[in-house]
Amino acid sequence: MNKIGSLRVLLPPDDRSSDLKLEMLLKNAENTLLDYIGRDTLPERLGDMQIQLALEMYNRLGNEGETKRTENDISVSFSSLITDDMKQRLKNYPRKVGAVKCS
Repeated sequence: MNKIGSLRVLLPPDDRSSDLKLEMLLKNAENTLLDYIGRDTLPERLGDMQIQLALEMYNRLGNEGETKRTENDISVSFSSLITDDMKQRLKNYPRKVGAVKCS
């Protein structure tokens, strides 16, 4: 199954997102991971993380830039886009020489 198909499986059953929208989310996720590890190409083993990050981005659509919101005594907090679990796994991919480190 390709990455778009894998991402679509994780979306709500009534979702009608276009393949183009999902491709854009996957590309943004890939770029975010590449920036974090300081590489030009994404290691194949990080494909599942790319899908996971694209899903996180999908779930945040419409909430870009928010870290916390409260409405009628209901509070919603958004975690960092790259979670601590992801950061731990990304430590296995050393940055290429000369790449600026992201925090």
